[in-house]
Amino acid sequence: MEQPTKRGLSEQHASRYLRQLLQTIPVGVVTVDANGVVLGYNQAADDILSFDRSEDADTAAKDAPNEVLITGLFGKSDRLARLIEGGFDGETRSGVFERRGPRGLQHVEITTWRLSIQADESVGMLILQDVTTRAVAEKGLKRAVLDREFLTQSGAELSKSLEYQTTLEAFARLAVTYLCDWCTVNMIEDDGSVGRAAVAHVDPAKEALIVELHRSHPHDPDATTGVSQVIRAGKPELFAEVDKALLELTAHNPDYLRIVMDLGVHSCMIVPLIAHGETLGAASLVSARPERRYDSSDLELACEMARRAGLAVHNARLFQKVEESRAKFASMARILQRSLLPPELPSMPGLDAAALYRPATESLEVGGDFYDLFETSGGRWGIVMGDVQGHGAAAAATTALARYTLRANAMRLTRPVHVLYQVNKTLMQHSEERFLSAVFATMSLEPTVRVTIASAGHPKPMLLRADGRVESVGGEGILLGLFAAPDLNEQDVELEPGDALVLFTDGLTEAGAPRNMLGEEGFRQVLSRCAGLSASGICASIDEVLMTWQGEKGHRDDCAALVLRVNEDAQEDGRIPESASTLL
Repeated sequence: MEQPTKRGLSEQHASRYLRQLLQTIPVGVVTVDANGVVLGYNQAADDILSFDRSEDADTAAKDAPNEVLITGLFGKSDRLARLIEGGFDGETRSGVFERRGPRGLQHVEITTWRLSIQADESVGMLILQDVTTRAVAEKGLKRAVLDREFLTQSGAELSKSLEYQTTLEAFARLAVTYLCDWCTVNMIEDDGSVGRAAVAHVDPAKEALIVELHRSHPHDPDATTGVSQVIRAGKPELFAEVDKALLELTAHNPDYLRIVMDLGVHSCMIVPLIAHGETLGAASLVSARPERRYDSSDLELACEMARRAGLAVHNARLFQKVEESRAKFASMARILQRSLLPPELPSMPGLDAAALYRPATESLEVGGDFYDLFETSGGRWGIVMGDVQGHGAAAAATTALARYTLRANAMRLTRPVHVLYQVNKTLMQHSEERFLSAVFATMSLEPTVRVTIASAGHPKPMLLRADGRVESVGGEGILLGLFAAPDLNEQDVELEPGDALVLFTDGLTEAGAPRNMLGEEGFRQVLSRCAGLSASGICASIDEVLMTWQGEKGHRDDCAALVLRVNEDAQEDGRIPESASTLL
């Protein structure tokens, strides 16, 4: 080949050199006129675009059917037409364009500018580079980022609730935001059958169609493909392309085909929900758009989402079982607790009696607080308020032992301290450590209401006088069950009309602990504002203050109160007097 001289080439040699150069450079070069008709191209451009000079409706120019429009090779792209137009206006412009070629989807980067041939003649010069590999890589990277963001969001959403049904519905809703157009979730029921658990559609109005489809055409448990097979095998299935012929072949009947066609099915994935090696169910993810065909990468993403959902569903199911067990134990504890308390308080001549009991909010076991009111010999009445150490079966056993020991000895002994001594002796006879704080009092009604009160390691009762004064009454002593001969004493108190004796456990005065404890002084203030209320009104007022004081945290400990009030005119409702509301 003749080499160019320093002063330049002859026009003939330059033209030949340029043609050779265009044919050998590794980038495509295409020349077009102002209308986008291809005037010429090199081998690299032909390798990229596979020019076809046959009469093609997509590429032929309107006025010259045998000529090729460059825009036609890119789906008659208006954006490319504007790019070429800008090049003829003297601007250098670039852009990446997609086309469906013989080798599949291509991404071609095109740079265009005007090339002057003569003073009054110019052509458009297009430089082409196939950037499919780069574009696919970039698209894959973007897809990977979006997939990761979706999985992160899914994990956060699925972990928000431990409610079984809510978790399944969250999975279906998440799926239609990114993976599919409609989704159904089928789960294995307790009896081994497979039932629809959740549905979602990008158009919520069509969710009723999905429900109707599954109601009228349940899954065949013996089917060798589909939901039943995925659940049996624990492996996903991918139907990359679902055409009408396939739907007609597999349709149960015309109604089934009609509903499926209304929903739209062009591609489908069925993935198992698995947790710790156990298949819990399967999710069907369906594309209703013909341009969205699932591939292996979609299936991989769906399986990962299903794996996370399986763990969330497993946790929700465990939580549900735990809650059911908690409810069962709580019910049993309430039944046992009621058996350790009087079913109703007896009627006492000239007195009004009421009781309050609130078990610890978080406890599923029988509490240790108890009270009792019963008639003894000689026209006297026995009054009990006790608190056994701990909760559960041991506390229940000690409560029952103490309650019936108190009742039995109160029938033959007249002094409260003697009754408490017998309870202490009974507790000491057992090898287990059983401790009890208690108040026991005897009340006589004639000729006046008189109470003899003994306390063993228990808060002393409060006496609410008719005028609102509150005083602590009763003897003092140590906890029962510690020593063989505890030091106990008692006190006699006389009650006037309108006076109320209030026995209670420390769970009441410790309400709101540790930061905002009601305390004994706070309880005194509550009682002082209850003057004039009936026994049930006083209990209701205490309960309302207690509930407000505890707030959302609930009761840390059992709370019990027993109120005995000497009759006179009293408010019968349970409203807190206006002056008492200042404590809330």
